[in-house]
Amino acid sequence: MAQAPVALSRTCDLTDFADCLSVARWQQCLAEEAWTRWQDAQHVRTRTPGLAVNWSGAPFVVPGPSGARVLFRGHSINGHGPGLPAIYGLSVLDHVDAPLRFLRQASRVLRPGGLLVLTFAFWNAEGPDCAAGCDDRLRIYDARSWTKLIAEARRIGFSTFGGHDWAYHGDLLEDHTLASLVLTWR
Repeated sequence: MAQAPVALSRTCDLTDFADCLSVARWQQCLAEEAWTRWQDAQHVRTRTPGLAVNWSGAPFVVPGPSGARVLFRGHSINGHGPGLPAIYGLSVLDHVDAPLRFLRQASRVLRPGGLLVLTFAFWNAEGPDCAAGCDDRLRIYDARSWTKLIAEARRIGFSTFGGHDWAYHGDLLEDHTLASLVLTWR
């Protein structure tokens, strides 16, 4: 006999449910998979560590060589590189005042073919952003603005990496989700 579904409250702990990833675990798994696929596609093993810019507040370990730095809110990626193999921008684009400036800065410090992994707030709703955490965000992405972001990234010189996955793999209990975009620099 099939087990009846269990109702989840908005205050439950996601770690209690094996099939429901936390935001931190989702971002970590995404970054590690992107790093592994990038190394295989580039046929390269590097000793240069990557860089993470973490606005998400979730714990994060930069994949790849040790010695990587994690910058937190308000820190700039200017002055790093050039020649970084990877940058992980966790919840950066929805918190900085100029997302395209962040993409341009990343293009200046990444090595040719370098990896850029981005996560950001995504809301498939109409009207102003009133989802959890809206006071801390400058914008929230939807399908239209996500598509525009890809077009802008391509104009700067990035290419999408790994295809598109519209399925949500993060915290299912919030009133918004996180999206990801994985890019490589030309």
